[in-house]
Amino acid sequence: MLLLQKIFLFSLLALLFQQTPTNNKQELNDQLFEAVRKGDAAAVTAALDKGADVNAKFRYGATALFKAAERGHTDVANILLERGADTKVKDTFYQATAMTWALSGNHVGVVRLILQKSADDAEDVLMTGVRGNNDEFVKIALERGGIKPEGLTVALAIASSDPKKTATVELLKKAGAAPPFEVDAATLQSLTGKYKGDPGPEMTMVIKEGKLVATGQGRPDLPLMPLDKTTFRPLTFDGATFTFKIEGDKVVGMALKQGPNTTQMKRVE
Repeated sequence: MLLLQKIFLFSLLALLFQQTPTNNKQELNDQLFEAVRKGDAAAVTAALDKGADVNAKFRYGATALFKAAERGHTDVANILLERGADTKVKDTFYQATAMTWALSGNHVGVVRLILQKSADDAEDVLMTGVRGNNDEFVKIALERGGIKPEGLTVALAIASSDPKKTATVELLKKAGAAPPFEVDAATLQSLTGKYKGDPGPEMTMVIKEGKLVATGQGRPDLPLMPLDKTTFRPLTFDGATFTFKIEGDKVVGMALKQGPNTTQMKRVE
């Protein structure tokens, strides 16, 4: 009888040990998230030491680093990053990263820490700083380096259009930012007019403050920056180009390329 009781006890203990890790893991992950939310660095370290997953997913696929970035908890973000927090994770709702939240909250310390682990974010940090008149972000991004020459030129073009951003302009020039390609006024004027896809969107090119601007169909104005005499890109975002087609001395159309897709548009007389 005693032997049967021992067998039963050992079986019960074995079952408990099989179930406890899974249950404890979720509890530890929840403890980690709560500690991050509160900004309790000691509790964050304790949860990780006990086995909490630094990259555990919570609501909408966000991780603990998202919450640290959102709240601006620099010490906590540092611990998470040192323990292997993934800076590339995107949530399933906004398609945002931890860096997105850090930039949105102007949390300079967290931005600096994430950028040390993720050089690919340098251009986003730079553009956020230029558009938001935050020279601290500009400095951090330039110090990190790795920004493509075109990105530096776009940043310089944006900053140069605002007389209040002379300090930003100087920072960019010192970092080697080259001014945009210059297109003479007559050539710019020749590109104005209405363009229409068949089928596809309709767009009008106009000149505003000496710049070519795409307008139309209820969309906000889209200032363009020249890459050469016939190719332009938006100042406000990357990944799109407008290339004008010229036959003889007449502009007859335009190709709008967005990522892998190209839309051919004819100029409407």
